[in-house]
Amino acid sequence: MPTDVYEPFNADIESHGGYQYAFLARRSAVCANRRFSDVIIRTARLDGKRVVDVGCGDGTYTAVLRAETRAAFILGIDPAAKAIALAKSRHAPGHEGLAFRNCFASDLISEGEHFDVAIYRGVMHHVGDPAAEIAAALRLADAVLLLEPNGYNPGVKLIERMSSYHRSHFERSFPLSRYRRWIEAAGGRIEEAFYFGLVPMFSPDWFVSLGKFLEPFVERLPGVRTILCGQIAILAVAG
Repeated sequence: MPTDVYEPFNADIESHGGYQYAFLARRSAVCANRRFSDVIIRTARLDGKRVVDVGCGDGTYTAVLRAETRAAFILGIDPAAKAIALAKSRHAPGHEGLAFRNCFASDLISEGEHFDVAIYRGVMHHVGDPAAEIAAALRLADAVLLLEPNGYNPGVKLIERMSSYHRSHFERSFPLSRYRRWIEAAGGRIEEAFYFGLVPMFSPDWFVSLGKFLEPFVERLPGVRTILCGQIAILAVAG
């Protein structure tokens, strides 16, 4: 895997004026992203906390967290310089307590920065060394929330191989067991983990209604949810 995995995201800014999954009015993208934000807000409990949104991209969903929570401060960071430039121009003005910076988590650690919560929304499956990034995340914040594609889901694995978008953005999913090993190896522990979501980001409109109808039932079925749900949410803490 190339080390500059963020370059395709810079290309998205040049070609589309934003990240493809963020600006699309496609019903499935709107539905999936709304669910991601809801899961983050409910699980991470951001009110009153200093938050870093790692891999924030063009800032679309960092701004949602700022608008819909009472977090004390939210910093969005990303190595894609063009994405951060867009985030600063589009979202930072008029949003008190919201800032963006072009950097890596390791840069903040080296400067002695520390946060209450680090959000990694669909980031780990892009980075070259997820184990090292998780270790860094647990140094950067007291709690780390990961939202990732479910590596147990055969549909997810198929999409990674067949979708030109997923291939060009170097996407690969991992099972929960792998994340657990990485977290424990870094000296952390999982406080909460669950499977959710049946609506893929780029699915046909007809599937959205069906997926939303089935989600509450599938998400409550042990075993079935492990295979059919498209996403994993993992809340990890240091120590």
